[in-house]
Amino acid sequence: MEISQHPSVDVVIPTYKRPKNRDQQNYMLRDALNSVLRQSYSVNEVFVVVDGRSEIARKIVADFHNDRIKIIESIEKKGGGSARNLGIRASKADFVAFLDDDDLWNENKIEKQLVALKNYSPNDLVFSFTQVKSEENDRYDLLPKSGPKKDWSFAEYIFLHKGYMTTSTIMSSRGLLAKNMFTEKLPKHQDWDWLFKADFYCHAKSVYVGEPLTIYRTQYVGRSMSVSQRNTWHYSHEWMLGYRKYLSREVIASFDRGNVINGLLDDHSMNKLKKIWILRRILSDFPDQERKSEWKEHIFPFIVAQLKGRFHDEK
Repeated sequence: MEISQHPSVDVVIPTYKRPKNRDQQNYMLRDALNSVLRQSYSVNEVFVVVDGRSEIARKIVADFHNDRIKIIESIEKKGGGSARNLGIRASKADFVAFLDDDDLWNENKIEKQLVALKNYSPNDLVFSFTQVKSEENDRYDLLPKSGPKKDWSFAEYIFLHKGYMTTSTIMSSRGLLAKNMFTEKLPKHQDWDWLFKADFYCHAKSVYVGEPLTIYRTQYVGRSMSVSQRNTWHYSHEWMLGYRKYLSREVIASFDRGNVINGLLDDHSMNKLKKIWILRRILSDFPDQERKSEWKEHIFPFIVAQLKGRFHDEK
């Protein structure tokens, strides 16, 4: 496979020190680095950026004895977005690829993405993303099944057409990163936030490589403890409302169904009447037919279950 030019590529890997009960996950960084160093297209530099401090990450990097691998420690913990930005600022390459420390790459990922981007320069507002091989209950699922169509926004692609774009698949041009860094101190949705800004603010182009070149590892103890798995429905809803003027009611409804409503119903910090009041407010953004469906599937069953519980308690 030939590449007409020879653009430089840096890699940014954010990491952090896990607690003692999840210590073994710290060493997944070694696997991630090996998957980068095995790339058929040699990368320029690899920035391992620690959100805070980590003696383990320093030891892992030192054990490679490879001058291309640099470690940066933020000292203060500010989240994954801030860590990625430190790596972006340190990079001088034409393109920057991102890899979470618990994910892996196929050995041809960088090469195939550069081939897909061969008609673009580092100054263009463009990025590439790949299909993901995701572990699901001892089997693998390939996501997404297809790339976005030209007239779809990234939000429509993700929430209406079963699209899948995650940070470990993304390789971005220097030009796009100059205009679109990661939002710092976001507790979750860091990848979607970057994609929304790339689309709505920068009008960036995406180039999809329909091969499973990124491996998303989920089957290990502690993945469910990640921020993306916690019940932070209130944050998710407020974050989405920040992009409300760019989103259709169908996109908002899809997002709320997947990220807000079930978390709200499971929230034990508020009483039942307040939950129902908030649900009514959330559903006001839904298209009429979907609003009726949500009342039927979620709210009425919730009310009935609560009334049954109250009657049982009173007995």
